[in-house]
Amino acid sequence: MDHLTRAQCLHSLDLLVGQEDAFAHAFFPLLFQRAPELRVLFPARIDDHAEQVRVLYRLMMTFAGNEVTMTAGLRLIGFRLAMRGLSTDHAELLANTLIGTLKRQLGNSWQADFAYAWRIAKEDALDAMALGAELMAA
Repeated sequence: MDHLTRAQCLHSLDLLVGQEDAFAHAFFPLLFQRAPELRVLFPARIDDHAEQVRVLYRLMMTFAGNEVTMTAGLRLIGFRLAMRGLSTDHAELLANTLIGTLKRQLGNSWQADFAYAWRIAKEDALDAMALGAELMAA
């Protein structure tokens, strides 16, 4: 992902500061409603709101870190998906739910540039997760 795309994604996450609780409260129930089987990717206490916020912070920090750390984290998610017998459709659902929740949470602060940047980020993330799934299969 290029620097400008990453900067747009990070800017949208910056706008989320102070709304993390509400975001976690919206994201996790929606994700688990859409795909209850994705619970296995998260800690056992994921129904606890405080744990949801901690997981959300870790995800955001992974994304805000360097490119190598972010790619390694995404590959690990793909590896875990494959290890649990989940498909690439689950990875796409996870990404779409995350982006959709972010868009709803930001409301009028959401910009067309964010949508474009997150679409590119999603494609890159899905590629990294697919590689992680391939590594598990090997």
